[in-house]
Amino acid sequence: MECPRPPESAPTTARVDLRKARVDDALLLRRWRSEPSVRRYQPLHDVSTAQLRADLAAQEQNDLYRARGERFLWIVETDREPAGWITLVVANWEHGLCEIGYALSAAQQGRGVMTHALALLLPELFLRTPLARIEARCAVDNRASRRVLEKLGFVEEGVLRDYFQLHGRRVDHVLFALLRTDWLPLR
Repeated sequence: MECPRPPESAPTTARVDLRKARVDDALLLRRWRSEPSVRRYQPLHDVSTAQLRADLAAQEQNDLYRARGERFLWIVETDREPAGWITLVVANWEHGLCEIGYALSAAQQGRGVMTHALALLLPELFLRTPLARIEARCAVDNRASRRVLEKLGFVEEGVLRDYFQLHGRRVDHVLFALLRTDWLPLR
């Protein structure tokens, strides 16, 4: 998937693409998950490469378009090089409820890459699946992640107090959501 038009004020000049995650991406995911900049705002547990491989092998990406399955993962690429990931967890197909999460390697952060990548994914989700509400949560202090969501039209719905335990302390998170009905009029 190539971004047809860059979102406004995105500083990257790199080509941004998404591809389905493969089993051989497990090593990349493990490396990225261990980067301090990725762990700064996310309570990522240590997961073995074998477990990551098993999780990737178990996902059936085409289930997304059949309104089945619970967890889907894409690799974000910049200029055809892996740069990060996006995860989609479907909470309820009947009601069209899901949550996205994302992270970029330290070298790719701050360049507008994730804004581009999510802009590629949103049409897939809203035009090719029955998903109607996409939620995202980020730490209150994670200004970069908040900006990504705001640029894409996500609406801040409130603060989830003491939502996660992160680095030995409770951290508030902001709940954002984008509805199909919010997104479609923008097209």
